[in-house]
Amino acid sequence: MVMRYINAVFYPFYLLYKYHYLIYVLALKELKIRYRGSVFGFLWSMLNPLLNLLVYTFLFVVIFKNTAKNYPVYFFSGILPWNWFSSSVMEATDSVVSAGALITKSTLPAEIVVITRVVSNLINYLLSIPILFLFLIFFHVKISFIVLFLPLVVIIQFFLTTGIAFFPATWNVFYRDVRQIIQTIMQLLFFCMPVMYFDTQVPPKYQKLIYLNPIAYLIKCYHDIFYDNLMPRPELLILLFFISIVVYIVGFNYFHSRKDVFAEYI
Repeated sequence: MVMRYINAVFYPFYLLYKYHYLIYVLALKELKIRYRGSVFGFLWSMLNPLLNLLVYTFLFVVIFKNTAKNYPVYFFSGILPWNWFSSSVMEATDSVVSAGALITKSTLPAEIVVITRVVSNLINYLLSIPILFLFLIFFHVKISFIVLFLPLVVIIQFFLTTGIAFFPATWNVFYRDVRQIIQTIMQLLFFCMPVMYFDTQVPPKYQKLIYLNPIAYLIKCYHDIFYDNLMPRPELLILLFFISIVVYIVGFNYFHSRKDVFAEYI
């Protein structure tokens, strides 16, 4: 019994280590397929956040006369990690079903399919970082050693996103309308995130509701690093790291405990 629990804790990380190169290769392959035949390739992934930036900047700065300094930097530094999270969860939801042949006809652990979707969107996010730095330079936002905290926040988001993604990836095998439900939830969550607005613009009693979601705290960490040039609170980073590890372990084991019957449904 003890060994069972030890295995449940450590195996999720062992699998990640054992197949890390394969995950990387599959993630790159996923990106190549996504942008196959495209002239501008990855740059198209920037079109949506840039258009959103223009719309919300016009809405908040021009229409509502928001006087917040460097609003485009605030929005862009929040929308990029949000897109990584939402795209990863959405794509992971379909991942097992779409890779049915690979899962049923090979010894490849099904968990890798889900992790690959998160990693491919992580690569997209990392490729967007230089553009974000161009924004910082253009708007004369100070860049300091604080950016060294970025890798830690990215690691936290990776484990949290992957852990969450395992759940809809499992459910969608049995109920194919899960994707539509997740898509609706993501649309609602976006408006509950301090991405297009400042949390200080929300009444205090509703701020507590916003920060019931750990993703909102992650967005705040990105804003601290890129917009406010502040070090994220150490206690917050420790708490988020602990939550992300727990969510990853629980999500992984939930998926792992049900994957043996996937072949019957895909």
